[in-house]
Amino acid sequence: MVRAMTCALLCLMLLAPGVARAQETSGWLREPLPAASIHLAEPDADEIVVVINDNALGGNHAGLFAGNLLIDPAGSYMGMRERDKAWPGPSLADYAHYQTTDGPKVRFYRFRPDTQTFKTIASRMRDAGPTPPLFCAVTVQNLLAGLAPFPGIESVGFTTPSALGRRLDTLVRQGGTGECQRLDGTPC
Repeated sequence: MVRAMTCALLCLMLLAPGVARAQETSGWLREPLPAASIHLAEPDADEIVVVINDNALGGNHAGLFAGNLLIDPAGSYMGMRERDKAWPGPSLADYAHYQTTDGPKVRFYRFRPDTQTFKTIASRMRDAGPTPPLFCAVTVQNLLAGLAPFPGIESVGFTTPSALGRRLDTLVRQGGTGECQRLDGTPC
């Protein structure tokens, strides 16, 4: 774990100067992205929704809803939205819209575990501490690890949002449990 974190921090230090000057490059988000058509049902009270933002190599971000409870590990969503005094709180539609600032490649994996599994995931979410940068997918995967309906999802020291998405794709295809949706609510 320490080795993986050291590697991740080294990568972050190497990438930071380029990212800091990215606005100076030609065409860097000078024109807004087209508005995404978002047609997603809010999570039911007993539903788990894994959100994968896959707009960059390795993916941009991973988040998790358990009913209306959101964990946005190492994310900026809550901090940015809480600046608005009229903000009613997190919703899947608002979170989806926030993720589209990176582009339209956002997927939603929906599962209905048994009551005890749902309670375990929600408890793990409430007990989760802060997540270091680049470890959002690790946190989400580890919250699901070892529980039904997530066979094969194991605890890890490092993974990416894209890799977690591939694991969930396999689970949805092979296990017949859960479903994957795009922003417009159509199947992945």
